[in-house]
Amino acid sequence: MEIIDSQVHILDADKPERPWDPNFGAGLGKAAAASKAHFTKGSALTTGDMMIEAMNKTGVNGALLVATSHYGWDNSYSLEAAEKYPGRFKVIGRINHKSNDLEHQMKTWRDNPFGAGLRLLILSDQIQENFIAGVYDSFLHHAQLMEIPVCIFPPNYLSAVGSLARRYKDLSFVIDHLGLTQPPLMTPDPDPFEKLPQLLVLADSPNISVKLSAVPTLSCTEYPFSDLWPYIHRVIDAFGPERVMWGSDWTRTDSLYSIEHGLRYITETNELNDNEKQLILGKTLRSIFKWND
Repeated sequence: MEIIDSQVHILDADKPERPWDPNFGAGLGKAAAASKAHFTKGSALTTGDMMIEAMNKTGVNGALLVATSHYGWDNSYSLEAAEKYPGRFKVIGRINHKSNDLEHQMKTWRDNPFGAGLRLLILSDQIQENFIAGVYDSFLHHAQLMEIPVCIFPPNYLSAVGSLARRYKDLSFVIDHLGLTQPPLMTPDPDPFEKLPQLLVLADSPNISVKLSAVPTLSCTEYPFSDLWPYIHRVIDAFGPERVMWGSDWTRTDSLYSIEHGLRYITETNELNDNEKQLILGKTLRSIFKWND
């Protein structure tokens, strides 16, 4: 069975030859500060070579490299890894919605053989207000015309995604991490799944898909995380396995459980049939992101 991870990050140390963005996290609140602290630790840094080694060990065939904002708007680190390992990686990039040459940048990204989609974050009241006010309209307009899927992480702001999906009905939106706050970089709700109904209502929009990524971070039990299945079934029942894709979000999760356990709770379960596993573990991702090579 082919396995493709919908969300991993690669990142090297802050070096003169490839420096981190000195303004990393500005305006993104506590989550960005926690991310900077987490990935400053040497053990959390993961190069493309290290990612391939981990994938080979666990039997993962491919992965979406979600370009980290540690490098600002520069996607080259992830793109270079994708070029080095053709067929193993595609990249979810970042483009500044305020760029003067936005249309040109997005056309260039669309035409890049390693570009699979773009990512936006809704991590504050101000960013949500900007979406509502139309600040991102040009970005979303071009993404829709160019058929570039847009991944969004909107913890506490799931309703904003519903509004966007209704306005841009021909644009494919993919919600990261079920749209829920997850440790270790965010504090989950007292009931980690209390906002899940806000996600489930979005299933009425056929252009919204969901990443079942890093969900074991919300488990109250050890592997195989059996307490997760009532919630996972609700997601699959609402969206259908054709709009749900597994992801590890390694290495953010490495302090909580192993990468092997983050995959095996899906591959080894009897909660899903073979067809559901094939879709969630790779076929859905290939379809949504048009990854055909």
